Amino acid sequence: MAYEKPEGNYLTDPASRTIPDEDVIRHQPQWFRQALAAPHESRTLPVDGTDIHYLRWGNDDPSRPGILFVHGNGAHAHWFHFIAPLLTDHYNVASMDLGGMGDSGWRMDYSRETFAREIGEVALDAGLGPKPVIVAHSFGGFVSLIAAKHYGERLGGLLLCDFTVRPPEDAHEWFLNGPERRPTRIYTNLEEAKSRFRLAPLQPCANGFILDYIGPLSLRAVTKGETRGKRTFEETGWTWKFDASIFNGLAMGTDHADIYANLACRGATMFGLESKDYEPEKLDFLRRLAPEKPVFTVPGAQHHIMLDQPHAFAASVGAVMAQWRAEGALG
Repeated sequence: MAYEKPEGNYLTDPASRTIPDEDVIRHQPQWFRQALAAPHESRTLPVDGTDIHYLRWGNDDPSRPGILFVHGNGAHAHWFHFIAPLLTDHYNVASMDLGGMGDSGWRMDYSRETFAREIGEVALDAGLGPKPVIVAHSFGGFVSLIAAKHYGERLGGLLLCDFTVRPPEDAHEWFLNGPERRPTRIYTNLEEAKSRFRLAPLQPCANGFILDYIGPLSLRAVTKGETRGKRTFEETGWTWKFDASIFNGLAMGTDHADIYANLACRGATMFGLESKDYEPEKLDFLRRLAPEKPVFTVPGAQHHIMLDQPHAFAASVGAVMAQWRAEGALG
């Protein structure tokens, strides 16, 4: 996938950074091929009348600790397909598609509470031990924080990845004040559709082989007259798997700091050291807000930590899991 070079300063604006084409890795390395080939199951769980899809790795031991990965805005479960097998020596692992995204069903209406129920119910359904741990990226961090508010006593912990918990006076509403989202474009040609895949927020990624994998899995074939959620497709072709109407009027709220400080389970936050969301003063706020909850960074990673530094990301998750397991938090 080619990236258009944006305007901006490399040192102050991560979105302006580019990688020479010759430095982008296209060949799938052995570890990646082995991860994709690792045995796993595809499962579906009805939640509030909508089928929620998730992938599951590991064994059938119900006492084995487990991890549920929750993706970001417009992404899908396969963003963690190459991460999960790196952790299955010690843990059962699942990765879900949020409602209206990936291979999950679409709803007529979405809210932070519906997403929270999806996450909580999948965490409890997937055989992830007595106290599952949720590891959630970006938008997934927001809705997983709400899930942890409601399910915290049944969870082992919540690890937020490049999602910033802000004080009420600095709360950001990502969607309420923006224009209504247009329906996703329908492409007549699959190759053209695949060529349009971009990360959001925009950033370059040297691991082009990962983008080449997750990009096509972000698309679905649709038929003219087919209806999903509120949308009836007007053409036959290929379009992105996410429901653009999710983000029309979706309220985030101003209570994130209070929820995070008072979680009934363990908590921690991870940032990419080169991410646009890495702001040292915000880390200082988190450390003051909840001194018992670790805050740490992954060098060499921008916002999409698992794409930029997959092994460091998996190792960081494993280290947090090992600490919480040693403390007896995972049941």
